[in-house]
Amino acid sequence: MKSLKQYWNETYKSPNLKITYDNWLNKYDEYLTNEGDLIIDLGCGIGNNSLYLFEKGILPVACDISEEALHTLRERLPSLPTLCLDMTQGLPFENKSAHVLIADLCLHYFDEETTLNVIKDIHRVMKPDGIVLCRLNSINEVNNLGPVKQSDDRYLFENEGIYRRLFDRAEIDRFFDKTMWELVHAEEYEMDRYTRKKMLWEIAIKPRQHDQASIL
Repeated sequence: MKSLKQYWNETYKSPNLKITYDNWLNKYDEYLTNEGDLIIDLGCGIGNNSLYLFEKGILPVACDISEEALHTLRERLPSLPTLCLDMTQGLPFENKSAHVLIADLCLHYFDEETTLNVIKDIHRVMKPDGIVLCRLNSINEVNNLGPVKQSDDRYLFENEGIYRRLFDRAEIDRFFDKTMWELVHAEEYEMDRYTRKKMLWEIAIKPRQHDQASIL
């Protein structure tokens, strides 16, 4: 098995990958402002969503585990704040500091315990009125992955030397527990991702505060 850092550094060395974005964030314009609020692009890769925000006059903090990805992003957008981090080791942001956190296809590479811990840490950094905009591999993505090996966890598959977690609606509800999160939007659809089709879930979720959750 490869480490995620190794896998993504190798992937992002490809000269064929270009920074490009689809318009999935359009529907969330009311949350995406340039008023100085902290916006985090977690697992940003080469910066598809960061470019979208930059062109709207917004400077997110672009975070990724891959130095190669961030190097490509800095060449394209040198004024953009970037941070190389491993989200499984904790997010280096203060409690209740982020207005928006974008997690586009970056939360589905971990075992169950790690995934739960990452989501818990995301909750920690979100402002009470903040929102998480997230896309996740759909369980139906298994048909697009090519050769896979299923692990003991029926939602976790080995593919290309790394693990990929796939989600159905029940798994989304389980990981983003309603005592901690309010689901604002959820839809499953197919998109073109780089050179192939991809099935995914798009969700928008807001953090519940513990005093709110306790009365539900």
